[in-house]
Amino acid sequence: MPATFRRALFQVHLWTGLTLGIVLAVLGLSGSILVYDTEILAFGQKPAPQASQGDFVMPLDALMAAARERAPGKRAQATLTLPEQAGAAAVVRFQGPRGGPGARGTDVFVDPATATVLDVRPAPSSALLAFMHQLHGNLLIGGREGRQVVGWLGVAMLVLGTSGLVLWWPKRGQWRLGFIVRRNARGYRLYRELHGAVGIWAFVVFMIVSFTGAAIVFPETVRSTVTLGNAAPAASPGFSLRTGPRVTPVAGEKPLGLDGAVALVQRAYPGVPVRAVSAPARPDQATRVTLGSPNAGVVSTAFIDPWQKKIVYVRNPPGAPALDNFMALQRPVHDGSTWGPVWRALVFMSGLLPALFVTTGIVMWIKKRRARRIVSAPKVLEGVEA
Repeated sequence: MPATFRRALFQVHLWTGLTLGIVLAVLGLSGSILVYDTEILAFGQKPAPQASQGDFVMPLDALMAAARERAPGKRAQATLTLPEQAGAAAVVRFQGPRGGPGARGTDVFVDPATATVLDVRPAPSSALLAFMHQLHGNLLIGGREGRQVVGWLGVAMLVLGTSGLVLWWPKRGQWRLGFIVRRNARGYRLYRELHGAVGIWAFVVFMIVSFTGAAIVFPETVRSTVTLGNAAPAASPGFSLRTGPRVTPVAGEKPLGLDGAVALVQRAYPGVPVRAVSAPARPDQATRVTLGSPNAGVVSTAFIDPWQKKIVYVRNPPGAPALDNFMALQRPVHDGSTWGPVWRALVFMSGLLPALFVTTGIVMWIKKRRARRIVSAPKVLEGVEA
């Protein structure tokens, strides 16, 4: 590698890290906390009640009706999450009013075999996690601008990772030293070896998490880059995925119930397990059916018009083209919710890396500047004496 190129690359790596390091460390630490947000929410909560043993599940409409009888906000939008194992309760969460009292909603635990309500309690919430979501998602900057800033920070991490790999590359015969921190390392050498060794061992995970973070913010750019500009833009649903499509009630027609909506989706996608069903709060809203096994990666969401009794739109449909599945996988890979507990732990640790890198990087920079001043001091004194 030419010396001039290496020096230029070092300057890019150095000043990108020095100028953005603190922000990247904050972004990484908040991401690490969010990897285990479910466990944090569950901390201090009493255990979920046990249900009847067995695999039999009552009609979903019966479970929802039983939960509505006990819920404070009976007419609120409600999501029924099916149990993942025998003996576990089904959970119906009623959405609370945005920003008002009880905004976190209410959880109703129902025995899936008997439709007996086992417990009613406020949905778990955490002001800390809410803050971390805002911090990690948009750096507390409102609007689309904050999200784009976070996306560009993901790009900066990719630049740091790539340039760091090139700068780390050992000389011939010194490969082993690039992967370890020697016991006798002290001062500048200690921080340099720690910076390099941790970086190379965590390189793949760091780059994957950084790439997926940028891909979540800039999906069309990534689609185009992956296919060298040959990918068609992703199909837009034409409505907000948060609120769902508007449907038109039909006078004199009985809307499709939850069981009917699930049957409709299962006919379209046989063999794909149902995770949850969301009942609308108003007659002009669609019913949602969430498909996919926990920790299986891509989650699909089907929006059903209960009046026309048809599927309006499917987000991340099962059996979609490879590119669509690749893009849908970016978020679960980034937040550690797929590929099992080992990957989740690795994603958690990757969020700690920017803090380590910025700390060791700043210490190395300060020590090198001090060493230069000490070396140059005698020359200055010689000029004064002359």
